[in-house]
Amino acid sequence: MPPAASSALGLVAGMGRKDGRQAAAVALASQVGVEEVLLFTRDPVLGALVPAPGMPQTLRGGRSWREYLAACPESGRFRGNVELPKGAQRPVLALIANGTAVILIGGTPSEIEVLVLEGLLPLISATLAAEQEATLARSAAAAAADAAGRAQALATALEHARADASALNAELRQEHRRKDEFLAMLGHELRNPLAPLVTSIEMLRVQGLGRPVPEGLVGIMARQTAQLSRLVDDLLDVARVSQGKIELQRAPLRLADAVTGALEQSDALVSARRHRVEVLGADLKLYVLGDHARLVQVFGNLLNNSAKYTDPGGKITVTLAAQGASAIVRVTDTGIGITAEMQPRVFDAFTQAPVALARAQGGLGIGLTLVRTLVQLHDGRISVESPGIGHGSTFSVVLPLVEAPNAGVWTSRQPGKPPAKRALRILIVDDNNDAADSLAELLRVMGHHVEVAYTAASALKLYGDTDSDLALLDIGLPDLDGYELARRLRHMAKPGARLVALTGYGVDEAKKSLRGSSFDVHIVKPITNEVLENLLAETSRAGSCIGRGLA
Repeated sequence: MPPAASSALGLVAGMGRKDGRQAAAVALASQVGVEEVLLFTRDPVLGALVPAPGMPQTLRGGRSWREYLAACPESGRFRGNVELPKGAQRPVLALIANGTAVILIGGTPSEIEVLVLEGLLPLISATLAAEQEATLARSAAAAAADAAGRAQALATALEHARADASALNAELRQEHRRKDEFLAMLGHELRNPLAPLVTSIEMLRVQGLGRPVPEGLVGIMARQTAQLSRLVDDLLDVARVSQGKIELQRAPLRLADAVTGALEQSDALVSARRHRVEVLGADLKLYVLGDHARLVQVFGNLLNNSAKYTDPGGKITVTLAAQGASAIVRVTDTGIGITAEMQPRVFDAFTQAPVALARAQGGLGIGLTLVRTLVQLHDGRISVESPGIGHGSTFSVVLPLVEAPNAGVWTSRQPGKPPAKRALRILIVDDNNDAADSLAELLRVMGHHVEVAYTAASALKLYGDTDSDLALLDIGLPDLDGYELARRLRHMAKPGARLVALTGYGVDEAKKSLRGSSFDVHIVKPITNEVLENLLAETSRAGSCIGRGLA
């Protein structure tokens, strides 16, 4: 076999591997006496000759080289001269068949060597085509595998999305059910105290005001009004909790004082259901850094909860104890108990344990949510334990202990001062006629001189004429807001006169609004008798000090 044929066969053999292709071309160039052998294939998309895989993909040629390649025919021989590298002329011969081109650069190969290469060119082309098909097959297989992987990932993601959507729908249905139950319970709880109030008022209307009012009737009205106030306060507290607006007035206090306050607050419900209450550890001197009113609310809600869900004649035990650097208050009852499934949810808003209608004790399902939030605001924690239905439950509040305050420096509860006896001149300003008139009648019965204004304009006229000691002002007036009215009245007020904002806004919001205003005090409606008497006493004492020149 001629040397050229042997070398060409070596090139064909080298075509089986991309990494051996360039070496085979170098060997062929040496055999046929040319400087370089290149292998090109026609790209079906571009319609142009491009270097075959495994061959140099770029050449240091200039414009003449690109023009030569572009001019190559579909088949046959094509001679020319190009600058490879730029500025160095080289003779070039291209042998082209079946989309494959063997290009000989430099030198002068013999005719027989050229003929041998042309004879083997179809085999070279077939080898490249097979390689291209194999590459495409591998690419297709990889693409198919990638697509299958992506399809599997998409299917998994869709399955997770369905599961998440199903869980979300279940949660939304649960929230919707709890909302409906809460609204139904809210209507029930508001109607409960309203019914005896309406009945009592009707009895007073029927029998006339000339006859003495039965003491029991007054007690009913007072208790139900207090219940309505508690419901509204709880609702407002939930709103403040959700907005992060609860602010604590913390100071060192004896934990037993807060428990005592809670016992007093829940006494009416506990007594009505004939429960026996036992307090253990009340003599322990356990001090915490807390807000007295809010801790009374915490333990009062726990006591009310136990009282409501314990059958009449049950027992409630309150235990105070120390454990390391913490104080623990446990409220244990002999009530209906809590299932294991329900225990993790009892502190969620609007959640109530399912009970039979005959045993339903009402409530809005927000008391324990408030308890948990208030305990957390005191850097404490709360938990619940129950052996199960019919076996009672225990709520445990853990709070960090602090040092006891120095004697004579601080006490957790200051004794109240006696109410005033001096008759005061009072101006009430409120666009709610019933609220203004009823409060005015109460103050007149208490022996004070009272004038009523339903607008800011009439209040400004009356205030100068009455020389008031005390003005109780609503904030939301139709012609002028209460803050602007207070600012104007302050310029007219005599020394010692007090301006009080009496509104339906919450305490926390009121404290912020009070800053920088002309008001001395902010009181949330409805005003209780205790708060009213203390306010009158303070106003009376302030007026007396001014009169004696002691202010």
